[in-house]
Amino acid sequence: MHFFTLLTFGLGTLALDVSAASSLRAQTQPNCPPQHGKSKQQQVIFEDFVQTFYKELNAEKALLNHMPEDYIQHNPNVLSGRQNAIDFAGPLFASGVNFTILRYAVENDFAFIHTRMDINGAAEPIAVVDIWRFEGTCMVEHWDVFQTKDANSTNPLALF
Repeated sequence: MHFFTLLTFGLGTLALDVSAASSLRAQTQPNCPPQHGKSKQQQVIFEDFVQTFYKELNAEKALLNHMPEDYIQHNPNVLSGRQNAIDFAGPLFASGVNFTILRYAVENDFAFIHTRMDINGAAEPIAVVDIWRFEGTCMVEHWDVFQTKDANSTNPLALF
């Protein structure tokens, strides 16, 4: 009887350890590798990403939770790969940046966001559009466009 009590306790402890390890993995990368996801699910995932990345300015957490290691990057100044994106965003966010979210949408395995980016010390804000491609629940590819207002701009509606 004592043997079965120890065995039950041991298996229970092992199950808790496995559960804790699974839970930890889920906290660090819940959406990748990709699982089948529908538009509503992608909307919720993207809103979580927007909250973490743009509002909380926690690039590392956002990228770890939503992008695979082999994430594809089309920005000419940043190499592909999740760690390269983390290494790029970290110093930018640390220098003092603020995003004003103007609009975003998720549809047909793509998400976009249009933001006003204000960087400490910069004379003018920057208009930024980021586009991501989803594979199921995972954001696997990224494009971005940056636009600034020239001193000689004639359009009073420029950027925003």
